[in-house]
Amino acid sequence: MREREYKALRMSSVVRFAMIAIMAPMVWLLGTSMIDRVATTILLTIYVAVLAASAVFLRRGKHLRFISLTGVALDVCVIATLPFIWHASFGGGDLPVGITLKSSITLIAILFIILNTLAMRPLYPLLATVGALLVHFVLLNLGLNDSHTEFTASYLVAYTSPAISGGRVVTQLMVILLSGFILTLLTMRARNMVVEAAQLQKKNIQLGRYFSPNLVKRLEDAPELLRVGGERKDLSFVFTDLEGFTSLVENNEPSLVVSIINEYLNELIRIAFKHEGTVEKIVGDALHVIFGAPKEQPDHAVRAVNCALEMDSVAESFRKRINSKIPVGVTRIGVNSGSAIVGNFGGEDYFDYTAHGDSINTAARLESANKYLGTRICVSSDTKSRIKNFRGRPIGLLLLKGKNQETEVFEPLDDSNTDRVDPTAYLTAYQSLKACHPDACQNFLQYCSRYPDDSLAAFHLKRLQAGYTGSKITLESK
Repeated sequence: MREREYKALRMSSVVRFAMIAIMAPMVWLLGTSMIDRVATTILLTIYVAVLAASAVFLRRGKHLRFISLTGVALDVCVIATLPFIWHASFGGGDLPVGITLKSSITLIAILFIILNTLAMRPLYPLLATVGALLVHFVLLNLGLNDSHTEFTASYLVAYTSPAISGGRVVTQLMVILLSGFILTLLTMRARNMVVEAAQLQKKNIQLGRYFSPNLVKRLEDAPELLRVGGERKDLSFVFTDLEGFTSLVENNEPSLVVSIINEYLNELIRIAFKHEGTVEKIVGDALHVIFGAPKEQPDHAVRAVNCALEMDSVAESFRKRINSKIPVGVTRIGVNSGSAIVGNFGGEDYFDYTAHGDSINTAARLESANKYLGTRICVSSDTKSRIKNFRGRPIGLLLLKGKNQETEVFEPLDDSNTDRVDPTAYLTAYQSLKACHPDACQNFLQYCSRYPDDSLAAFHLKRLQAGYTGSKITLESK
């Protein structure tokens, strides 16, 4: 809100300076006497000097309320002073003081009231209105006590002679009062709307710390989603897990563990949000991310794989950096796509936006399979089939725990993998493995001698040397 007030005051200052820039030359061009020109110029010069001083504080963002009240006081001073300048320029004592009420001071007063509405505080147009009314009452009182004053009941005579019409004075007062009331009311409503918007934004920011920003935005746009219930959708899931988290917790000080895990999770969550994923759960060090809900994402599989690759890169950098202080294991990631029921599950007092289905369990199983395979990311064929130009290599046909049918699994690749793997050479060796060719073991032996850091190739070589053949793999771990 303070930032909005600052912008509003800056705008009102600019308008005031622009108004003076227009008024000053007009006074010299249209002024009827030198008194009018000089006196008005002096008044405007003082006005500009005070505004300039206020602008210095405004630039520093300090004393906003004082600057606003100073602006109101300046405006009222101008409203009060100009009628007497004009009175003096037309002859001074030879004319009744009440003629000042017939000048354009009412229009100028309304202009200043409008100007003070820019400050976004109802108090300022209200003060300007009260000041303008007081000035008019003072001028009326002077006119009533001036022996030169003539009165008339005719509006026409009042407009064409020095005589004052009581009805016209009342009309002027009512116009100022009505204008001030309306503008004060509008300012009040506008401020309330701004405050409510600021509070809603603050709440959304706070909610964004507990939920994914896209979920908060979706709930804001469609409040009906707050109802308990769900729908079946085609989604993609990313599951992550930090190796050795339990020993990390048990063998280190809580403050150190909390600091490391918070930094680690902050990086992964940032990546999930970057790819517009919905963080479903944080379980210890593990992260569960949904793509395709609540916001529709036709490319949810692409987003999931890209998210997994970036998470892997950042997690590896984090691990290498933090290992100088404390040993941290690799981050294992599983990615799967498929049908699931997603929505709000729970009761009236509490619900959890989550997804249920076999495709979610598969993603969790793939994350665990990395430990056995020596990989860091496993992507199912269901995800691969949804990506037109998938970059990766086959791992094999995995019989996951709790499954009766094998799942074809792939390892996604990007430019960062080229130093430790050769996709073409690996694929040649893998094809011989898949075909149960007798040269498969020799092919992987030659490949591993060239790329000793390729842990997946080393896994296949170890299986072949143990007497296993083919690409069907039964996991011995969970």
